[in-house]
Amino acid sequence: MMRLRVPLMLAVVACCCPEVFAQAEESPLRIFGYFQNQFQHQSDTSDDIKRNSFSLQQLNLFLQKNLGNKWVAFVNIEAINTFNSSRNWGSLRFEEAWARYRKNVKFNLKLGLQIPTFNHLNEIKNRTPLLPYVIRPLVYEASFEELISVEEYLPTRAFIQVYGFLPRRKFKLDYALFVGNSPNINDQKERGKQTGVDTTSSFLVGGRLGIRYRWFKAGFSATRENVDLFTTPNQEQEQETIFRVPSPVIGDNAARGRLGADLSLDLWKLYLEGEWISVSYEENDTGTAPDKEFYYVTLGYNITEQTVAYASYWYTREKSDIEDLTIKLPTAGLSHSLSDRITLKAQFAPVEIKEAHPDADPPSAEEQTVNYYGAAISIFF
Repeated sequence: MMRLRVPLMLAVVACCCPEVFAQAEESPLRIFGYFQNQFQHQSDTSDDIKRNSFSLQQLNLFLQKNLGNKWVAFVNIEAINTFNSSRNWGSLRFEEAWARYRKNVKFNLKLGLQIPTFNHLNEIKNRTPLLPYVIRPLVYEASFEELISVEEYLPTRAFIQVYGFLPRRKFKLDYALFVGNSPNINDQKERGKQTGVDTTSSFLVGGRLGIRYRWFKAGFSATRENVDLFTTPNQEQEQETIFRVPSPVIGDNAARGRLGADLSLDLWKLYLEGEWISVSYEENDTGTAPDKEFYYVTLGYNITEQTVAYASYWYTREKSDIEDLTIKLPTAGLSHSLSDRITLKAQFAPVEIKEAHPDADPPSAEEQTVNYYGAAISIFF
């Protein structure tokens, strides 16, 4: 990870791990956050379509309060894509609202809505000043949730999590175990049922087991849940998007499993980080959904304490009997910190998209190349 100045790092640690700042008595309410505005230019080489746009890519507002000895409360409100309810732009949501009990470094308990530990980026994906990207690795990019089935790759909500660190000589083992709802959440008022609640008796269960040693960090993650119903995306809407998500076949009560692995190295002025995620569905009598795979590898170089350059490669594949989608995305960029609170970013990516229909008569395939140019300003306030 790029080397940032101490005050900003402390602020981010306070957000990610509030136990570091826990006091024996109650403290005043802290309000802080991040936001990132971007400009992007996209050119589709297949049909010569070009697009320019400014946008408020993402804003996160955090509220934190120490509730006394060993207890901390935390709230995270997130707005994406220039949120405006009257114009039906973007979305606004409560990402987190939890209380954490800390017995010691070996045992912590979080109760309430939270982003669970999964691989390296899941918990810190919204800390935009920490990350050098304008567009984050695809499955972590919240502003693309209308284009890519982000929540199929990642566990985005849990309600109970136990985690901690276990020192072992020069090494530290870290663990996390969590439980949450299945993805079968009611979102239709007309059904006459409460929205926002699970409609089944199943749970999301998962966790991560990792190891750390000075400049080295690695871990393995896994989740399992039952998905009660897959719906088919609107085909007309798909044609207007850059990334077209394959339409899953409808299936009832299919088990979905995720496996993940992450690796991070930080030596001298170089850093290397990468992740792999695999999503698979068990077949049943009513159908299957596409299996999915994603990985990214980033190599960065800290030119100065304020400036980092990086090159990265992202790969996404979603495959079923009826459709095969592949997205290959090499990218490079620069990030420069003007101060502890202001970061400027630039990024370029030639995106290659291939979509095949092997089950069609005759079989068909489409290819699309999109050149992306992006610039952003990321603020910690």
